[in-house]
Amino acid sequence: MKNHETAAEYMKKGYNCAQSIIKAYAGDAGKREEDLVKMASALGGGVGRNGLICGAVSGAALIIGMKFGTTDPVDFQAKEKAYNKTNELLDRFAAENKSVLCKELIPYDMKNPEELKKAREAGIFSQKCPLFVLSAGRILEGIINSE
Repeated sequence: MKNHETAAEYMKKGYNCAQSIIKAYAGDAGKREEDLVKMASALGGGVGRNGLICGAVSGAALIIGMKFGTTDPVDFQAKEKAYNKTNELLDRFAAENKSVLCKELIPYDMKNPEELKKAREAGIFSQKCPLFVLSAGRILEGIINSE
């Protein structure tokens, strides 16, 4: 099973979209998986259910940062590389899914308890969101493997 398929399975098990990507791709980051998955817990639903950037995209951007980013504040070459790869992720995800915004991908206001309940009853998080996780994962794998 490829990492993007594993990520979709994590989503179906109840992890949020960002956690699913992080859990599937963090193995070679040299960090404790539990810490990374916990860190990503606030990104679901477009950052705290605010409908902003899809958590699958946010999780993939974090993996790009781990792979290509830097801890040196003046390593502008590494920063630029991470930004360029993140922009590639955003552009490709938007082209494939028509948006990177959770509120446009999922037509529910997840901050509203009634709307969140409707989304759950409609199977959004078990049927539709895993498709976004698959998409972000495939794109991420392409970016990582292009190196």
